Amino acid sequence: MSNKTNLQNTNRMKLITLVSTIGGLCFGYDTGVISGALIFMKYDLNLSPAEEGFITSFLLFGAALGSLFGGYLSDKQGRRKNLLWVAVIFVFGALGTAFAWDVPSMIIARFILGLAVGCASVTVPIYISELARADQRERLVTVNELMIVTGQFLAYTVNASIVNLYPEMSHNWRIMLALPAIPGALLWFGMLMMPESPRFFIRRGETEKARKVLQTLRQPEEVEREVAEIQKIIQIDAVKLNIFAELKKSWVVQLILIGLMIVLATRVTGVNTIMYYAPTVLKSTGLGDAAAVTGAVANGVVSILATLLGMALIGKHSRRRMFFTGQAGVTISLVLIGLSFKFFFHTEVINGVESLHANFDGASYVILGLMLIFLMFMQGWIAPVFWLMLAEIYPLRMRGVGMGIAVFGLWIFDFIIQSAFPLLLSHYGGGMTFGVFAATNVIMLILLVKYLPETRGLTLEQIENKFRF
Repeated sequence: MSNKTNLQNTNRMKLITLVSTIGGLCFGYDTGVISGALIFMKYDLNLSPAEEGFITSFLLFGAALGSLFGGYLSDKQGRRKNLLWVAVIFVFGALGTAFAWDVPSMIIARFILGLAVGCASVTVPIYISELARADQRERLVTVNELMIVTGQFLAYTVNASIVNLYPEMSHNWRIMLALPAIPGALLWFGMLMMPESPRFFIRRGETEKARKVLQTLRQPEEVEREVAEIQKIIQIDAVKLNIFAELKKSWVVQLILIGLMIVLATRVTGVNTIMYYAPTVLKSTGLGDAAAVTGAVANGVVSILATLLGMALIGKHSRRRMFFTGQAGVTISLVLIGLSFKFFFHTEVINGVESLHANFDGASYVILGLMLIFLMFMQGWIAPVFWLMLAEIYPLRMRGVGMGIAVFGLWIFDFIIQSAFPLLLSHYGGGMTFGVFAATNVIMLILLVKYLPETRGLTLEQIENKFRF
């Protein structure tokens, strides 16, 4: 009976993970789809390089606000209800970008879509981490990262299919941007059947509801032990949450700073410049529109394979070791990308227009190959640990708020980097641009070695006690 119950519980947790991480799929699709759409959109909307940067990065600005308010709302109204609202915004945001008629309307639609992306990026990892057992958490939270890169891969693949199968189709970018409404609708229908987090119920004093949820996910003897453990943490913080009072506690400030350090370390890798602007970068090296969009599909394939590798590694290695390995790998990759731009390409001025030209056949594919090596380290070693640790380190009473602050930082850093990237690439070239990323990664690696904690094998309550006392 025990084995049968355990199998049922495991299968139910897998279903909860699959449904909730459709939010990650939407996140990935909506951030990835712009990379191909941008090449064709700029002709219809007559975009300047600055406008390209704003259209791409305003989703990130929306995501910053969405993560901040989404974290607060997930603590206030529950993780499940948050994801239902996220699904609705995903649908309307995607349709808004597809029907945008000029630059301001596109920016507004991308901002609205960003609200959903930011809220999902906070809520999904917390939701899974609070429902999963300690020995499941690292694998199941990492599924969200797998769904993010799968969403990006689907976006690249659909974009490439539209471009190659229907090369004469006018306004093909509108179809690219409308399709993400479908997974948004699937998320809404799926979450209607999913439970709320038991930790959210207990924090609201609804212990019986929490027990009913835990009884479907745990062995009978585990339920009361977990309820008692959660209640003990809540009793320590019986006073109503006051975020300003919390920020006066040194251990809470320490966690906030650690979270922002983890976020900054992943952003200065420049990962999203490669994910969002891959076709633009590849086109700048001499590939045609269709070849550049198709080449970006390889980014999606490698990201999925690397994330699967990361899911296998994360159960066997410490969080710190994985982060350090990934950070070293992406730094070396960025140095090589920068050197390749410097030595394998040159600029020419033809009819008053400066453009990049390869010194030999196949130089564009050297850049593509180095991008794939970069993504292998980023998605295989850093990304799984990144989302997992952010979902683990914050105390229960302010887990949503803490995660929201960290992910707010993530999107603000991304907004700055993505806004600047097209201008840096056009004014200083790939060599200098990727060299700057490499230098900042060396600095972050030093900080990680000194301050990154280890959380492997601990329950959420044990992690909280580790920092509190």
